[in-house]
Amino acid sequence: MLDDLLQGRDLDSLTDDEKMAVLVKAGLMTSDSPAAAAAPAPQQVAAAADDEDPPRTEAERLAYLRSRGVEVELAEERQSHPPPAAGGAGRAFTFVRIPAEPTVAVSLESAAAPSGGGDVLPGLLAPRFADDGVMDDATVARETAGRLRNMVAGGAPGAAEALRAPSAETVQKLAAGGACEAYPLAQPSAANGWVGVRLYIDEVGALRSRPRNARAEALALAAGLSGLAIHGDVYVSRCARREGGGGGEANVDFGLEELAPDSAWAAAARRENGAAAAAHGGGDHFAGGDSGSYAWSQTEEEVEVCVRGAPSGRGAAKRVGVAYGRGRSLRVCFDGKVAVELPELFDAVVPDGCAWTLESGVLALTLEKADARPWATLALELTKA
Repeated sequence: MLDDLLQGRDLDSLTDDEKMAVLVKAGLMTSDSPAAAAAPAPQQVAAAADDEDPPRTEAERLAYLRSRGVEVELAEERQSHPPPAAGGAGRAFTFVRIPAEPTVAVSLESAAAPSGGGDVLPGLLAPRFADDGVMDDATVARETAGRLRNMVAGGAPGAAEALRAPSAETVQKLAAGGACEAYPLAQPSAANGWVGVRLYIDEVGALRSRPRNARAEALALAAGLSGLAIHGDVYVSRCARREGGGGGEANVDFGLEELAPDSAWAAAARRENGAAAAAHGGGDHFAGGDSGSYAWSQTEEEVEVCVRGAPSGRGAAKRVGVAYGRGRSLRVCFDGKVAVELPELFDAVVPDGCAWTLESGVLALTLEKADARPWATLALELTKA
């Protein structure tokens, strides 16, 4: 469980290995990404923490993990290994690149499928997403907030307070060398002959503030997946069950013409993904909350904040002060005293589209979102490394 892993600590007090295990559990990194290859499973981290004499130095921790069968590869070791070759031994297959820049044409690329099977693309493409640019703490907090909130929902009391968003420096270090996520558009099933279609994306593209990829989002919508925000360049490929009884999967061809929304695979995926969404009660579930002094709720386009303790009676409006801080913060004052102070809203609002009313001692503010998307929280709590 999450609280077992944290053991009363916040994320930035953990070792790098423990941080990686938490990020994998939260879904912020995947266990097969290059950065995650250096992280032990949560159970292994917890076991290490319970030892009577735990390793203290970096070298001791590394030796400790490797002696217990944990595969650990440091960033400098990953950089010393060349990426998988696009050619060479093995059957060749094709895949498609969709640039985030809409004026750049999509292109067909090829690589060699490994003779032993498996999906070669996450490892092959990860270096293409490498970036040594400095991440922004507000962006990291914003993009991780929703997953962290879902992670602690229904968990032990205090878990939400114990787990904070990782700092930008932490994520940047763990994603060194690039991290590629394989996101399923069409799941393998008996109906489609056990063939899946996947998007290969920058796992931390949103955290790096990469531009949205409108063509990739349109492809996901054609496959029956709505509301996805996909950042940066994207690759599309297909994997099929290996023949000959060997088990596993192998990369097979995906062509440019199959990007069409009326492709056979896309039509089938729309039906299957639609049925899956209906079975799980698909629909938007917007976060909200009550802090005691105020409550908040939202729609796709607006946030409503109701502040208690507002003045009433004749001239009450003149006793209220509201500031939006260029759309990034919220400050509410009654009779010159601060009632609500939120230095960093979850996302930007449009000040000219915001308004407020007074009724029965409650100030009701309506904030227009600059970007129409769900907010995970009302305010961000920035984490420094």
